[in-house]
Amino acid sequence: MKIRFLPAAVLTLPLLHGAAALAQNHAPVPLTVPVVGDAWTYQYTDVWKGAKGNVNQVLVTAVDQDGVNLDIRRAATGALVTKQRMTLEMNPVDRGKMHFAPAFVRYAFPLEPSKTWQSKATGENVSAGKRWRYTIEGKVEGWDKIKVPAGEFDALKVVVIAYYQGEETGSRGGSGQLRETLWFAPEVNNFVKLDYHDTDWNGSTYNRDS
Repeated sequence: MKIRFLPAAVLTLPLLHGAAALAQNHAPVPLTVPVVGDAWTYQYTDVWKGAKGNVNQVLVTAVDQDGVNLDIRRAATGALVTKQRMTLEMNPVDRGKMHFAPAFVRYAFPLEPSKTWQSKATGENVSAGKRWRYTIEGKVEGWDKIKVPAGEFDALKVVVIAYYQGEETGSRGGSGQLRETLWFAPEVNNFVKLDYHDTDWNGSTYNRDS
């Protein structure tokens, strides 16, 4: 299965039938493990600066009993950007320079409206010599109809908030909160849009991306 879509620069449409009607039409979404060859293409946008960046392809290169390997490549040239490792639920373990132990829990299948979860993880950037402790809270807010350049999808809106603290003693600069809002479309077995907002300990924005 190869899927190509560009989920950034999204124009959302009014719900045609409302979230309640969408929920009635959908059963809980079970885990469907990706297979080698699955691919998704995304347009990166720096929302804070109002600038579009690279278009990257995410390609599944290997799947085993413990997780999924991904190559991130430039869509235009095929040049390798980085390799990543996810759990079978597509929760990040290795994201290039950042390693999580245990995984950063973005999804907790089966997914259905109002489901919540909590977890903890340690994130480490070995090259920078830094570690952070994460307290993660996730919630499925409900079904949305969302339109992206690849088309219109029924998607579960998932919000993940992670509070993090650097392990450097007394360092406020190493703490903050990140928020991911994802629209997971079962039709493509991945998110069709992701909004990311990272703030420091006093609420100032570090990054705001899509």
